[in-house]
Amino acid sequence: MRTGLRDTAFGTSLVLAFIGGYADASSFLIAHTFTGHLTGNCVLAAVSIANQEWYLACDRLLAVLAFSGGILSSLAMSRLRTVYERGYSLLLAMVVELVLVGAAFLFLWNHANNELFIVCMCLALGIQNDALRKTNQVGVHSTYMTGMVTTLIQKGFGYWLSDRSVENKSARDSASTAIHVLAPMWITFILGAVVGAVMVACFHALGLLGITLWLGFLICAEMKGNLAARA
Repeated sequence: MRTGLRDTAFGTSLVLAFIGGYADASSFLIAHTFTGHLTGNCVLAAVSIANQEWYLACDRLLAVLAFSGGILSSLAMSRLRTVYERGYSLLLAMVVELVLVGAAFLFLWNHANNELFIVCMCLALGIQNDALRKTNQVGVHSTYMTGMVTTLIQKGFGYWLSDRSVENKSARDSASTAIHVLAPMWITFILGAVVGAVMVACFHALGLLGITLWLGFLICAEMKGNLAARA
């Protein structure tokens, strides 16, 4: 299946979930702000305002705007592409993400202010989150887990408590597919968060380069797959 379509290969989804966890944990250690989702930053911004930590509150609100901007940017890029180019939408999104993460690393390495780092990382993860929407016909996110874990519990509850009648076979098969996609992605996201936290704690800015290595690996794999599909 061509990953440029909105249904993405399972292996690619796992690696993107790993990257999502890695980037979010490492960014929080560096800037005390989440870069992969909105809920945490909205809550943290409210806490910062209550504590009159205005600078930190602004950083967290900036992260909300930048992540939303990343989603909108991905949607705009998808709309402007030709039908042929849409076959490479995930590849193009990952290339843009790689550039943005690289820019975030350079800003951090050169001791620029946190705002530039936050904007680049949030834009990158917002683009990633929109670019990956489905795996094996299951709706997924790769930069936060709340919705996916909710769906996983719902599907698991329905699967184990449903009867085994022929009429329910289709629903059970759908639930089984969702469980086999969402559970590994959740585990991989957590693993990525642990690795990202350890890398940044040990190597600070250099720890971010782990994200670029995984993205580079995925980009090469996508290019190889697209070339094979065209052959």
